[in-house]
Amino acid sequence: MGTEGDFQRRLARAETLPAELYRSEDVFAQERRQLFSKEWLLVAHVSELDGPGATISERLAGWPIFVRRGRDGVLRGFHDVCRHRAGPIVGTGADGTGGPCRVPRLQCRYHGWVYDEAGRLERAPDFGDAEAFDPRALALTPLQVDLWRGFVFVCLDLEAGPLEAALGRLPGLAQDLPLEGYRLHRRVSHRIRCNWKTYVENYLEGYHIPYVHPRLHREIDVKGYEVRAGEGVVTHHAPSRPRVAEPVYDGLWAWLFPNVALNVYGEGLSVERMLPVSPGEMCIEYLFLFSEGADPGDALSMCQEVTEEDRAICEAVQTNLEAGVYDTGRLSPRHEAGVFYFQSRIREILARPA
Repeated sequence: MGTEGDFQRRLARAETLPAELYRSEDVFAQERRQLFSKEWLLVAHVSELDGPGATISERLAGWPIFVRRGRDGVLRGFHDVCRHRAGPIVGTGADGTGGPCRVPRLQCRYHGWVYDEAGRLERAPDFGDAEAFDPRALALTPLQVDLWRGFVFVCLDLEAGPLEAALGRLPGLAQDLPLEGYRLHRRVSHRIRCNWKTYVENYLEGYHIPYVHPRLHREIDVKGYEVRAGEGVVTHHAPSRPRVAEPVYDGLWAWLFPNVALNVYGEGLSVERMLPVSPGEMCIEYLFLFSEGADPGDALSMCQEVTEEDRAICEAVQTNLEAGVYDTGRLSPRHEAGVFYFQSRIREILARPA
């Protein structure tokens, strides 16, 4: 991304991404192939995979996947696609959502093919005497799976580098936080009628807070708001107003490329997953975690309120991006360094040969 001075010079004259990138089926397909199939993506908290057969399934940018803890205690991930005729092993809901479940054995729900713990084909019941049928060539397609401080990440690209490199400066930012001491409270999902990038960019700036989030605006000093971008991470720093005795948002706000944010409160955090569904639709999924004995009421209430306000403005923006009037705009050097960083990464990825 160049030096800090070079970044600021480019930001001072930066234009936004073209509107076509927020509505095109071709661009969405390109993002699936060149971004979401290549990056490390957070899928779960390790407590959701707490024993043999414990499983998380979902459609990750259209890719049906699952992560499961085997009888040997190892976490393994696979595409949820049987090698016979593409039936599901675990399956997701009709709307593409999955979540925690327990899967005693890996058996296709369509024709009953059975796979072992490592994804190798173990049995194809009543299949008949097929010529040149080699079970060793018909294993489930694997994923990379790794852990960082209790969070489970996957990468569809088996050639990709280690998770540690993808985390950028996040481990340093979070080194003093008691992440392992938090307990999963609940998952909450919201469907939003906008492109995933529309929502990410909304998260990456505080410019809109005085106009969209009245309660949040009363709590934080927007004049002291800072956004810092680099090494795969964008952070927000917003001092609380002096008269706010117990602010909800008084911790680390950190976004990790391409689609996850950690919002840390006094006694817990929310992990925010920004999941593409189609060019004009996405899902926000929160994993709320709190310390033992904490009262999550204020944090959950504020999060719900802010999310509904963000939903309304992002859906309005998406409608305008699809209207055919707007193409590009200018970015604020004062407020939109995070948006510029994200859009620069997207430009680089989409420019790569397919």
